[in-house]
Amino acid sequence: MSVQQALANMVKDDLKAKTFSSGSKGFHATGKITVDGDRYQAQAQAVLIGSKANPKVKVQAKRDEAVSVLAAIAENLAPKTFSSGRTGHYATGKAEIGGQRYQVQAQAVRL
Repeated sequence: MSVQQALANMVKDDLKAKTFSSGSKGFHATGKITVDGDRYQAQAQAVLIGSKANPKVKVQAKRDEAVSVLAAIAENLAPKTFSSGRTGHYATGKAEIGGQRYQVQAQAVRL
C-alpha cells in the first residue's frame, strides 16, 4: 500500500465535520498511518472558503462528498521536505464540494 492509499483510507474512516479554532467551518481527519514500516502523522482538511468571515454560513456538503474529494486529493500527494526538516508528502488546492468552494489540503509527515 502507498502513502497515498493509506491517507485516502484514513480519510474514509475518520473524516468529521469541524469548526476550526479560527471560526472557519469544514471537514478534518487526522491520524497515524504506517506504510512499508515507516510511520507518518497524516491529516486532511477541507475548509469552507469565507466561513471565517461569515459565522452564519452553513456547510452544505455531505460527509460522503467531502470524503470523495479529499481521497482524490490524497492520491495527488507529492514528496515534500517540511520546514521542520522532516520529509513526507503534501497536496493542496481548491475544490467544489456540495456546491460550495473549499480550500483542501492533505499531508503525511514521516515520524
